[in-house]
Amino acid sequence: MKLKRKLRKGNAFLSPAAHRQLETFLTCLTSARFFMTAQVCVLYFAKSVELAGVKEEKTVAVPTPISSHDLWKLLLQRHPRLCELQDGVVLAVRQEYVPIGDQVLTLGDGDEVAVVPPLSGG
Repeated sequence: MKLKRKLRKGNAFLSPAAHRQLETFLTCLTSARFFMTAQVCVLYFAKSVELAGVKEEKTVAVPTPISSHDLWKLLLQRHPRLCELQDGVVLAVRQEYVPIGDQVLTLGDGDEVAVVPPLSGG
C-alpha cells in the first residue's frame, strides 16, 4: 500500500505517537476482513415453508457483501431441513432471481430475500 510506504518514510505533519497509531490502524485495516451486517427479511415459499416451519423471518442478520452460495449456507444453518431443496432452489433478492453460486450480493437493511423452491405443475 503506497500510503503505508509513505508513512514508513515519516511524515512531518504527524507526531511520532500519531504516526505509530495511524500505521497500526492501516496495518489492521489491510490485514483484516471487515464485513457489515444487514437486517433482512426472509420469505419462504411453497415447500420451503413446510421445511423451515415459518413463512417469514422479519429480521435476519446477514453479513454483507455475501455470495449467494454463502447466503444459502446461512439459511441452511438456520433451517437444516431446507437441504431437501438443494438441487432446485433459487433465491430472490429484492424480487430478482439469483442463482446459488459465486455471485456477490450487497444487502441492505430491510431487503427481502426469498427462498423459491422448484415449482411443479403445468
